[in-house]
Amino acid sequence: MDLQLHGLRALVTGGSAGIGAAIVRALAAEGCEVAFCARQPERLQACLADLQAAGLPGALQARALDVCQPGAFEAWLEELGSLDILVLNVSALSSDWAQALDVDLRATVRCAEAALPLLRRSKHGALTYIGSKAGSLAAPNSAAYGAAKAALAHYMKSLSARVLPEVRVNTVSPGDTWVAGGLWACSGAGARALCAGAATEPLAAAGPPGRNRPGGLLCLQPGGQLCGRRQLVCRWRFDRPCPVLVC
Repeated sequence: MDLQLHGLRALVTGGSAGIGAAIVRALAAEGCEVAFCARQPERLQACLADLQAAGLPGALQARALDVCQPGAFEAWLEELGSLDILVLNVSALSSDWAQALDVDLRATVRCAEAALPLLRRSKHGALTYIGSKAGSLAAPNSAAYGAAKAALAHYMKSLSARVLPEVRVNTVSPGDTWVAGGLWACSGAGARALCAGAATEPLAAAGPPGRNRPGGLLCLQPGGQLCGRRQLVCRWRFDRPCPVLVC
């Protein structure tokens, strides 16, 4: 697929595993110059080595940093100098209110605001936030996580109204996603059985492979029609690590 992303500079937070790593791979496969970050240096370097071994056309660089640390992300942006695409994917995945507010909410808003000057200077400025269906549905066991996601969906809509047409802002809200070593994989054999039967769940149904498109990438296509104030609820395949947007 050619989404006209070749040569654009992208940055992905939380890019060393799961959905974030799959987005990094998809962007690099489209020929983007991709910078991605995560907190754990070992996992980050392992992910970078795996991606480089795949021989993808896009250049890759990785940085170990904590987006919750004031100034760390901002300093990295200064080093990068220019930016066309920002994918915000960091989440604490926590039911603890303090963690959800610090990591999911405050850090995400800070990163978005810090990147806006660079995105505004781009001819193809685009920001995609990876939300969650938990921001729209009841989540009694993770109310803090869901509330943070709901707040950020509202923030992204408001941000899009503020920065359009210079920067396009979209939220992609996936359902439950099976990733090796991820939340579902660590929940026992029962969770895998639940995922296998999730075709009855509208927000977690898997479409035919021929209809799949890389999740979030359609929001980033230059000149694309997905422009701001639009929240997408994706349906994610459980049998592959790559996120997909069923079109």
